[in-house]
Amino acid sequence: MMMPVPGEVTALVFILVFVALLLSWLLRGEWLTRGGPGEKWGGIDFWKVVEDTVSHFLLLAMLASAALQVLVRYLLSDTITMPWTEEFGRLVMVWGALWGAAQLQRTDDHIGMSVIFDQLPPRAQLAVRLFGDVVTLAVLVPVAWYGWKAAVALDIMYTIALGLPLSVFAYPIPVAGALIVLHTVSLMVRRVRGVPIQSSVNTEM
Repeated sequence: MMMPVPGEVTALVFILVFVALLLSWLLRGEWLTRGGPGEKWGGIDFWKVVEDTVSHFLLLAMLASAALQVLVRYLLSDTITMPWTEEFGRLVMVWGALWGAAQLQRTDDHIGMSVIFDQLPPRAQLAVRLFGDVVTLAVLVPVAWYGWKAAVALDIMYTIALGLPLSVFAYPIPVAGALIVLHTVSLMVRRVRGVPIQSSVNTEM
């Protein structure tokens, strides 16, 4: 049976969206891409704007849900009940983990062992990276497809405390899987063309 979404959840989401947008604006200098020879900066990386804003929202949501759990359980348990905080915290944690994986894939920043890789000649390095990309596609394409089918099948059930379709816990898999597939194809094209891949890690002091 469908339950109404608690009003405090809706209010919290609106507040967190506003704070996430504000935080992204304050950190807008990170949106700029590096320019060509002789140029320090290029244009605006609009996809990074989206990535950063969503990431800020998810991190703030995890922090807020954890803080509310502690506050209500140990200080206000006699006057306030918020049974949705644990469910909400798990939801945003799942989305945050998979969204972060897709974000790292776009900039090719996933952790990798490079001791042997660094000793290989450039052509061999390219072949190894392309092989890894092909393996990623072979794994993630079926994961995204079957993840989507599984998520759709869960639309008929609802979460206990939040009153949302249970599929909200399953949709991160196909969404992140599809993004990783798209980012991997983009990485392969850039590798073959020899286009530098800009890392999200700022190495400038």
